[in-house]
Amino acid sequence: MLDLALSAASCPSVPALRGRQRVGMPQLALNGLSESWLLADCGDRHWQLLAAAAGMSVSRLRDGGGRRVYPAFRAVRLRHGRLGSVVEDDELVFASQLGRVSRTQFYSKHLVSAGSGLCAVVEMQSVFVARETAGLNTSAVRSPVAGLEHVPALDEGLRFAELNRRVAQAPQEWEPGRSSRGGHSYAPFTLHPCPSLHFNGAGFLYFARFHELVDQAEWGWFGPRAAACVTTERHLLYHGNADVGGALSVQLSAVEQGAAGLHHHCQLLAQADKRPLADVFTRRSPRREQGDFLEALFEPRR
Repeated sequence: MLDLALSAASCPSVPALRGRQRVGMPQLALNGLSESWLLADCGDRHWQLLAAAAGMSVSRLRDGGGRRVYPAFRAVRLRHGRLGSVVEDDELVFASQLGRVSRTQFYSKHLVSAGSGLCAVVEMQSVFVARETAGLNTSAVRSPVAGLEHVPALDEGLRFAELNRRVAQAPQEWEPGRSSRGGHSYAPFTLHPCPSLHFNGAGFLYFARFHELVDQAEWGWFGPRAAACVTTERHLLYHGNADVGGALSVQLSAVEQGAAGLHHHCQLLAQADKRPLADVFTRRSPRREQGDFLEALFEPRR
């Protein structure tokens, strides 16, 4: 059961949150801790921190024009992933803190540990947005919210925001297998997000579903190689959102695969107008404890 409590960080004015979670089937995936569950849970902790700082629930936040605002993620990064080390009945321990990046943007960092030690570090950068046209996700624009001016900046958050700017400006510099960029033969993968699975209660394509769409394309491209891997690093840059009913395209920009794992950069686009929705950089490694089966999968094909 969750046991959440606001606690003091190293600086008393930095909003912080701690909690525990027993691991059961809802928290697990094929190869260990579910990345989707983890990102969604950290996203909720980010929103709880914003709510605590604002002194009200996130659902009550409004901009100067009285419009409902939503904390939409601009970037999410999972590092030091040891998701494959987490098993049923483990207890996860979360330590989270929140800081300001700008007038409309906030940063959170989540240290996630289990019995075997640190199993993930999740960093998140959000921006407040409001829809200019009701029901139209593509009309969402930035909108400041009053009452959060007291949240201090964190050096880590400012560095994370700067990293995201650099990656967005030159994604090719961060691609795996750059020497083979453009040399692969994998065609773009077309997907139709399901309204009941991929969209959240606010009507947006949920931030913790973007990587799932990339994983679905990965499975289509690489099959068993993908199934045998677990994420060790994931860096997502969000550029926009999609409306219900729209088709999406996942394009493989660069890939590196071998015995060490499967690493790639994918772009998620709105198929109709090729509008970029996200850049997703992924590093996935085989679970070594599965033994010779994985070694056979990753042998070079002749």
